[in-house]
Amino acid sequence: MIVDDRSTNRTIFARLAASLGADIRVETFATPQEALDWFATEQVPDLVITDYKMPRMDGAAFTARIRALDWGYDVPVVVVTAYEDRNYRLSALEAGATDFLLSPVDHTEFLTRARNLLRLSWYQKRVRSRAMQLEEELISSRRAHDDLLRGSRDRLLQVIDTVPAMISATDRDGNYIFVNQFHENILGRQSCCDDAAALVLDRQVLACGEPTARYEENFVDRHGVRWSLLTSKIPFYDDTSGERYVLTTSLDITDRKKSERELHNLAYFDQLTGLPNRSHLEKHAQMLLTGESERPFAFFLLDLDRFKSVNDTQGHTIGDQLLRQVAARLQSLLPHAGLIARLGGDEFAILHDVDDMNDAGELAEQITGVFVAPFILGDLVMNVGASVGIALSPDPALTFETMLKRADLAMYRAKNEGLQHYAFFETAMEHAVSVAADLEQALRQATENGAFTLHYQPEIDLASGMVTGVEALIRWVRPDGELVYPGHFLPLAEETGLIVPMTVWSLREACRQGTVWAREGINIRIAVNLSGMLFRHHDVQKLVLDAITETGLDPAFLELELTETALIENPEVAGRQLAALQDMGVSVAIDDFGTGYASMIYLTTMPIRRLKIDALFVREIDSSSSSRAIIKAIIALGNNLDIRVIAEGIEREDQLLWLKEQGCDQAQGFLFSRPVPAEKFQQMVRAGVLTVSDGQGATERPDGR
Repeated sequence: MIVDDRSTNRTIFARLAASLGADIRVETFATPQEALDWFATEQVPDLVITDYKMPRMDGAAFTARIRALDWGYDVPVVVVTAYEDRNYRLSALEAGATDFLLSPVDHTEFLTRARNLLRLSWYQKRVRSRAMQLEEELISSRRAHDDLLRGSRDRLLQVIDTVPAMISATDRDGNYIFVNQFHENILGRQSCCDDAAALVLDRQVLACGEPTARYEENFVDRHGVRWSLLTSKIPFYDDTSGERYVLTTSLDITDRKKSERELHNLAYFDQLTGLPNRSHLEKHAQMLLTGESERPFAFFLLDLDRFKSVNDTQGHTIGDQLLRQVAARLQSLLPHAGLIARLGGDEFAILHDVDDMNDAGELAEQITGVFVAPFILGDLVMNVGASVGIALSPDPALTFETMLKRADLAMYRAKNEGLQHYAFFETAMEHAVSVAADLEQALRQATENGAFTLHYQPEIDLASGMVTGVEALIRWVRPDGELVYPGHFLPLAEETGLIVPMTVWSLREACRQGTVWAREGINIRIAVNLSGMLFRHHDVQKLVLDAITETGLDPAFLELELTETALIENPEVAGRQLAALQDMGVSVAIDDFGTGYASMIYLTTMPIRRLKIDALFVREIDSSSSSRAIIKAIIALGNNLDIRVIAEGIEREDQLLWLKEQGCDQAQGFLFSRPVPAEKFQQMVRAGVLTVSDGQGATERPDGR
């Protein structure tokens, strides 16, 4: 029987199964319920192969349903699951799965396991059939006439000899009065049982007259082969002689136990390094945390430094060799550690007894010292360090997950302090994470509810003193009305991806406001900051076109500000989309110019209309000759490439005067105006505080620049 909700898998598995022999019949079902309905027609499969992940009923639940059927306690059930799905394999094993196949399924492995399990199923059925026949004949033999009993004895012995199970009868002294051929093949000819534990059980059976429950036992035969058996003992009476004997039946379950050990190894040990895995670590740590021992211990979490570059430059084979060597060094350094585990990737964890924090610190020094010597990987010599986070265990209410989280926070602190460092967990770390999580949640709600507003800061033409444009700057409006400035939330927005919907909202709101101003006779260019993340996953050209179309803004009054990083990350995509927008009339500016990593070639290949000198250089005009030199170079570059240059962050008259002397085109800063709400900006224009030049949104210079 094959149960899989994917028709392709059912077809492939059915063909593979059919190839096992001409007498193979394959039944396939798309859902476990269909298979259960088939069982209701008194159909019994010899082997079940089922996928784990299926709608309504997974492979573990389906296996449990099979085991609950009258005939289903020993039908082989193979569950198909992915390599990383260890929890699924454990749940399926607990439900009674016999074996597993890893997805994608290797065809040769499928055929080999199916053939072996079919053979096992056949033997089990044959054993049950023979055992039932034996029981029936034993019962009938007691009731039959002595002559009939003697006449059937030889025939019964022949039947028993064909059963692939060890069957024997012993008297109260342990002497064999009968063994079948299978028993003799394994143990040889013996006249007396020499197993002391078996003799004790025999006497108990004879004393109480009741059979034993089936139990597992292991032994090594005369050839040194290890066997696992499922044994039961029942009292046996000879009506003729009146003697009482013990009939022992042992089924061979060696292959099944081997499979169980392999599954346990897969579930609790890392297959690359042989170290315990995360599941094993969790069980062991939880046992220590909830145990009666008062001996404190430390949880060390290691993350290799620069491991990603090893995989990227040398390949995963070399990376795997490195991980195995790291595991070997840790085991050699800490032979008495409570546990050394690999959590996955390049993360390792160590549990070790400690006396106090100083003791834990000394151990951490030893652990980081493991990475001082280079690693020899064939012809390669590599230096790889590790950052270590440490969590101690004085808190009786501590759980494994909490300890892992604390060690993880400490490990990231160690990484931030530099490579090859270690750090202890501190309560402040948890508080900082909690604050960041609260901030992220609040920011997500603000994004969903549109709890933002735009403020506008004028951009002044230094030759005329008129306002030629405004930069739209986002503000977060808290429920209590408090305004949160972008420096407090934009880094988190970039990290979480929330910057994308925030940028889209800013673009549309700025276009809408520009249209409102145009109706009021204020025709002015509005600059909107675009995150580089937009170019990775979105069609920026379409987003801008949609905003212009929805609001009715003249494209000539829209400018897009991008950082140098955004351009260098996606030069081809950004260049193509920005050129199309320029053809529509939209202009493009590079924000914070001089602080990124853009190549000068982008200034000639992309439609850049404006360079914005970062406020950092402006603040250092009177104190740094390097900043003055950079500003001069940017202004000269703009003049030579016919690109306008605007300086940000101007707060003093002396800064403004110096920039005018250098030939800077435009300026922006608190000296002219802070960012203000749209209504406030409009009032300043109406009151004459700010003068807007007619048409300056569309026209840059009389010479066309």
